[in-house]
Amino acid sequence: MLSRLGVIGDVHCESETLGRVLDALETMNVDAVLCVGDLVDGPGDADTTLDLLQARGVQCVAGNHERWFLDSEQRSLENATAAINETSRAFVQALPKTRRYATANGNALLCHGVGDDDEAWLLPDTRGYALQDIPTLRELMFDEEVQFMFGGHTHQRMIRVFPGLTVVNAGTIHRKDEQTFMLVDFGAMRVGFYSAAEGNTGELIEELELPGPGPIE
Repeated sequence: MLSRLGVIGDVHCESETLGRVLDALETMNVDAVLCVGDLVDGPGDADTTLDLLQARGVQCVAGNHERWFLDSEQRSLENATAAINETSRAFVQALPKTRRYATANGNALLCHGVGDDDEAWLLPDTRGYALQDIPTLRELMFDEEVQFMFGGHTHQRMIRVFPGLTVVNAGTIHRKDEQTFMLVDFGAMRVGFYSAAEGNTGELIEELELPGPGPIE
């Protein structure tokens, strides 16, 4: 059963930043390091990034960019990954869409967007029809085996409570956005958001309560 988890958001080939983040997490006494995917398609080197994730035992899921890469879609994107070596390809092909974990205060799901939908766009202010248009969110809210969800895709750090589900987003380490990662402590029920930026990697930005899921009416 896990208590302290390091969570890394969308990576996008930021191998140097990833290395700094993993070094910082090594000092934080975590039980495991998780990553929400979107590992490829970015300004750095894809093979170096994927090798680092494998070598450091980071537990990853696939994002939409892994799916696009394997299907040869969206290759006109800026900084799209053109090719990777055979070891990297095997790693990407084996990535699941989701992973589940038993924690000290409930069960958690690791995914990229929301559940099996790797392009679901869930922001702090998503409301109304836009929220109703995420069927996988409703599915997870009523899944008795999941109380917490670690997602990504939007590059925005977030803690948001729904009936039956608390959603947490670590943000991203991509250089074009605020570069952050997080530590989730299920024993203390706290979340720490940390900087991944060069020069102050590991500096605490904000520490917040990790609320449990809201009641299902």
